[in-house]
Amino acid sequence: MADFDDIKEIGFFKALFSTWSKSLFSPEIFYKELNNAGAKEENGISKPYFYALLFTYINLVFSFFWEVIFFKIGFYKNYVVLPKIPLFFTNKSFLDIYIVIGIVFLLLLLGILYTIFLILLTIIIHGFIMLFGGKRSIRNTFRIIGYASGVGIFSIFPIFGYNISAAWFAALLIIGIKETNGLSTPRSISALLLPFIFISLILVAFFIKILAAR
Repeated sequence: MADFDDIKEIGFFKALFSTWSKSLFSPEIFYKELNNAGAKEENGISKPYFYALLFTYINLVFSFFWEVIFFKIGFYKNYVVLPKIPLFFTNKSFLDIYIVIGIVFLLLLLGILYTIFLILLTIIIHGFIMLFGGKRSIRNTFRIIGYASGVGIFSIFPIFGYNISAAWFAALLIIGIKETNGLSTPRSISALLLPFIFISLILVAFFIKILAAR
């Protein structure tokens, strides 16, 4: 069981930091512990979902922060995250209100979109895990993905933060699949990479079809 599954006993911040540090820097031990207690009913998906959503919001906040900084120093001509400011907001007295409304809207929208993304990602990856011989439930796959989302903290680094997060996230998923499903390393890597190759091929075919139609 992850410490974050036992917030009431351990405490929120202590459980959060403990889970984050173990999952990122001792993933083999972390996922073995997760596997040993994974069959218990109390280890559901609500805690890893909240954990993943928390780091996703941290990611968004820092992304927006760097957007503003780059805008201020002239690196961008317009905000990339927020839509273009309408003419009636060109008055500076309304600019702060517009930015606050934009942030709140983005937080709500991201929460919905990320939930859908998390569900679809879990279904797709779990299907390939089963294909390669995995025997754990889809709930286990969801927990692997949820607790690997702590890499979102690296969004505090501009430009290269996303590359670090993506590579580390993939490595954590491979370790999580291997330790909780008892698969070999090659099978675990294949179970993770094939879904992304499959999705990439679909997207490429989609864009080719659009370009051909034009």
